Amino acid sequence: MAFAITVACISCAESKDIAASQLAFKGTPTFSSIYKDTIVFTSDDIKSFNGSTGELSFNDPKISTKIKNYFILQCYMGKDSLFSVNLTSDVMSYIVNDLVLNQDMKEGKTYLQDGYPSWINNSQAVMLRTKNKEKRVSAWTRFVTQLKKEGKYEE
Repeated sequence: MAFAITVACISCAESKDIAASQLAFKGTPTFSSIYKDTIVFTSDDIKSFNGSTGELSFNDPKISTKIKNYFILQCYMGKDSLFSVNLTSDVMSYIVNDLVLNQDMKEGKTYLQDGYPSWINNSQAVMLRTKNKEKRVSAWTRFVTQLKKEGKYEE
């Protein structure tokens, strides 16, 4: 009995530390709403994030395939929701003026960008993207700070 209580306490402490220190991206699969808030990937799965290019690379290439099953992801730091990310790919024909996780099919790379497509230079779209980016400043700072702590942030 004492052993079971000790193991349970240690497990809870470890889970609490992990939840408090890691980033987690959760989503609802496109095929079912039963699995709401499914963890798609965590900061453990992130190999690196390049702050200049927005490229997000993963330790396991299967993560990129897994991401395709979602429309939107929510980024959490512990229990705090930081921001949401719309999922796009270079074959989509619509415009998103907020943060996206874009999968470049030609290069096989994934990018966090302020909108899709990235080449849009329409003044109204640029203004809206800037406004949305400003709303995320504090959450984005927490995201980048956590990646830096984990040694996964590059310039």
